[in-house]
Amino acid sequence: MNSKNYTPDISGNRFLSKVYMWMFAGMLITAIVSYSIYLSPRLQEMLLPYYFILLIIELVVVLALSWKSESMSPSVAAGAFIFYALLNGITLTVLLMAYTASSVFIVFVIAAGMFIGMSLFGFFTKKDLSSIGRFAIMALIGIIIAMILNIFLFMIIPDTAVLIDFGISVIAVLIFAALTAYDTQKIKEIGNSIEYGAPYQNMAVVCALTLYLDFINLFIHLLNIFGDRD
Repeated sequence: MNSKNYTPDISGNRFLSKVYMWMFAGMLITAIVSYSIYLSPRLQEMLLPYYFILLIIELVVVLALSWKSESMSPSVAAGAFIFYALLNGITLTVLLMAYTASSVFIVFVIAAGMFIGMSLFGFFTKKDLSSIGRFAIMALIGIIIAMILNIFLFMIIPDTAVLIDFGISVIAVLIFAALTAYDTQKIKEIGNSIEYGAPYQNMAVVCALTLYLDFINLFIHLLNIFGDRD
């Protein structure tokens, strides 16, 4: 590395800008796709019956981007991220259709405000957030297990399962708020250490996916807490 031509802070900020550009592009694709399906009964009939198949494909794409991004070309990594954002727009429609349009908009604004606030905190704080991030990740694993168990509980005791689901969403909001700050700080550090090239491009896409998932999950759980059922 040529230190004369490399300024860590500037490089880190440039990398973070690229990450947020990709994240915004993904969110825009998801929003356009979801809104289009929401307004079109014909698209709903065509796509929503394949909901669970699409969820499986989403999982495969996320795993591929997370584990195999280094071996991908930048165009393949970018295409995979765009494809995931498109799929997520389809699957999110099922959730959004359960709520009133006004409450979805209000919760989206709340989620965006929380995300921006926690991301700014992660960017500017001098405190190392690694311990908070590790705790949040462990808590997230616990929440995922609790959500799976609660599905079976819903079949037996629906009223109790609904209350537990509400509690899970409250905890999940705190977890993803913490992860947003931690991931932002980690991404800033990655930007300070990575040089431009194919790995740089692919890592920007992977980091965008991380923040994208933080925001989507924050939004979903806030919607479960504050959203008005249609």
